[in-house]
Amino acid sequence: MNGIRLFFCACATLLILVGSVVQGSQARTFEDALRRAGQDKPFVMFCYGANYDDVSIKAYETYIKKRDKNMYHVLSKTTYLVVPVYQQPNEKEKREYERVMGDHQLPGGVNSIPCFAVLDGEGNVRGAVQAREELDDPEKASKALAKLLDDFNEQQKLLKKLERTNGKRKEELQREILSYTDLKMPGHESFDPSQNGVVQKLQVMEIPEANAYIRTLLANGSFSPVERQMVMAAFAGHVRRSNGPVEMLRALYTEMRNIDPTSTYGIYAEGALELWVEPLEKEAAATDTEH
Repeated sequence: MNGIRLFFCACATLLILVGSVVQGSQARTFEDALRRAGQDKPFVMFCYGANYDDVSIKAYETYIKKRDKNMYHVLSKTTYLVVPVYQQPNEKEKREYERVMGDHQLPGGVNSIPCFAVLDGEGNVRGAVQAREELDDPEKASKALAKLLDDFNEQQKLLKKLERTNGKRKEELQREILSYTDLKMPGHESFDPSQNGVVQKLQVMEIPEANAYIRTLLANGSFSPVERQMVMAAFAGHVRRSNGPVEMLRALYTEMRNIDPTSTYGIYAEGALELWVEPLEKEAAATDTEH
């Protein structure tokens, strides 16, 4: 009898330990996630529109609440943080966001929501899974995130070697590090709408004023193709949230896609045309027919 009791106690203890390992992989705050990552490890931020974006809410239900087995297998091996992003938050929502992020803003590189962003211990976004075609498919999304995490670890090893290397081998290592095209280099600085005040300025502008501001910004700035897409994504999001004209949305997402259809933002723009623009156009056509 004692043996049976000991057996069940051991099983219960094992379940508690296993549960604590899985639960322990989720950080409660941004600072907690940074602490766990330290100098060399990555962590994952799942950012989603918690009170305004149906796609985000569906992704949250699939990946976090219901714990899709494909993604959870990946997340259980690393530290991850769930960040609810609110549009025009009430007091309760403000407190929830502040509880998670503290005084931190969303880091540069989180411009499409929902997304799984891979960050280093300094809070830099090094890569992200945010293409619609990936996020709609748990198997694709989990494989893409697993690859980013594996590549992050390999890149970190190469960066350590680089510190101890000189001459021709150093050049070879630099080329190898840069071959991870889905990852930014640590400390890479680029123009980011969320960090450079663009998103904040757009929030208080009417659409005509916002359009003039964005066009002037793009005309005067020296932007890379992906940075142009990032700025346009910020503006398109403002137009969508402001219930702006569907013709403008189609033009924006089409222009954004055509800059580079193969980039993350190009794929995102193609998905946005299907997800948001086409239903709005059908609704408008139906309304015209009724009248």
